[in-house]
Amino acid sequence: MAFDQMNIRDMLCDMYDVRNKLKLLKVDGESHRAIHELKDNDGTIFTLGDCCDNVIDQLEQELTNRGEDI
Repeated sequence: MAFDQMNIRDMLCDMYDVRNKLKLLKVDGESHRAIHELKDNDGTIFTLGDCCDNVIDQLEQELTNRGEDI
């Protein structure tokens, strides 16, 4: 399915849910939340939260480009 045929609002709702869940989840009983975990073990500085925010920003921009409300 082409990107222009996908329902951006549905994807945004899913990403908002994922981000919110990551904000609530603790990692291995630690005091920090999963959203602050690094996205991989390859020496990255980017967190799961950074990834979620990037996807959300891109989807919101796509809606704006289409002239649709977020």
